[in-house]
Amino acid sequence: MNILILGGNRFFGKKLAQRLVANGDDVTLLNRGNTDDTLGDSVRRITCDRSDAKKLSAALEGKKYDVVYDQICFDYSTAKQACEVFESKTDRFIFTSSQSVYEPGQAIKESAFNPKTHQFDKEETAETNYAEAKRQAEVGFEKFAPFDVCSIRFPIVIGHDDYTKRFSFHRDRIKSGEPIYFPNKEASISFVTSDFAGEVLFKLASSDFTGPLNVASPNPIKLSRFVEIIENHFDKSCVYATEANETNHSPYGISEDWYMSCDRLKDLGLIGEEIETWLPEMLSSGD
Repeated sequence: MNILILGGNRFFGKKLAQRLVANGDDVTLLNRGNTDDTLGDSVRRITCDRSDAKKLSAALEGKKYDVVYDQICFDYSTAKQACEVFESKTDRFIFTSSQSVYEPGQAIKESAFNPKTHQFDKEETAETNYAEAKRQAEVGFEKFAPFDVCSIRFPIVIGHDDYTKRFSFHRDRIKSGEPIYFPNKEASISFVTSDFAGEVLFKLASSDFTGPLNVASPNPIKLSRFVEIIENHFDKSCVYATEANETNHSPYGISEDWYMSCDRLKDLGLIGEEIETWLPEMLSSGD
């Protein structure tokens, strides 16, 4: 297949690109070219700032793709622009959304957020309100897309290639004995590996599934258990801070349960490894 990835030069977008290349697909990456994707001549590249609609349209002049993946859409206006630019360039669009579209809850199903009925008065951005901006992006695709759209709702993604350094924050502070503050360490949360995230995206290229899809490890984990696994690996005890400050607040710190149901994903035959399995393995392979 002829496939375009908006982004695709790091983290699970890069894993997606690698998987597609290994499958023999013709892959093009479109991004600003600021990060070396290390994929050599196995992919094509279009250097463009997708936020500039005129330049994006010009860069894609005369091109058509079987599937377009959008890893870097974070708000309503960007989603609307994508619908306009790709109107005649693809029939299938796979958008990386987020668990952040949901309020806290347990075993949250896709129906908990419906972009068809979501209303808003003010457009948000990833900087002003990430969760609402992602909701609005889904609304944009719902309202304007002339092609089939699949919105993948990922939780926090963990992998050695995580440029956000959120996982390494916990690993390194526990290892060195620096305190970490959790609002509620008994809260349960969803995670997914960058490997599985990339694999699911890859599989969806040849699927006819449309609509929202939760993608995470099958079961959540309590933050206290997450910490315990790291403690056991390093034979170190976590120092729990009693008050938050600018440096010690866990980037995973939630005040109540916030995890998704992956029943719809399971129905598609896509089941990831349990966190209890992959987290110790990842710690070992990262030493």
